[in-house]
Amino acid sequence: MPPLSNHSPVRRVRRTAGVLLALLTVALGAPAIAGAAASFIAVLHAPNHTPIENKAWPITVVVTKGQTKLSGNVNYEFLYGGTIVSHQPGHSFKNGLFKDTLTFPGAAIGKALTLRVVVTTKYGTKDINWGVTTKA
Repeated sequence: MPPLSNHSPVRRVRRTAGVLLALLTVALGAPAIAGAAASFIAVLHAPNHTPIENKAWPITVVVTKGQTKLSGNVNYEFLYGGTIVSHQPGHSFKNGLFKDTLTFPGAAIGKALTLRVVVTTKYGTKDINWGVTTKA
């Protein structure tokens, strides 16, 4: 049998089959990856998006996987214009509940910031972004 040219119908079918096989492999792997990313739920509860300068601003984070209340750690990042401008330590939590009180300084008044709560459990890490603008 003579060698196949790069443009023969048989080569095109083999090449197309290879591409389809690669796409199918990625597509079948995608749900597992997406499932891993969504392996737990973390929800931030805050009173509003406008903390007041130097006043206690309470937050609560609820962390679950199905009916299971998880344990882990929380840390904070503050972003300005999409750039991280501060990393702040948080604390550990148990039984799916994290509570803290934040205080925003006068330097934050009028600035549109993003509070990023970084939640880490044995199932991975999730970021919760919450826009804030501190008031005087």
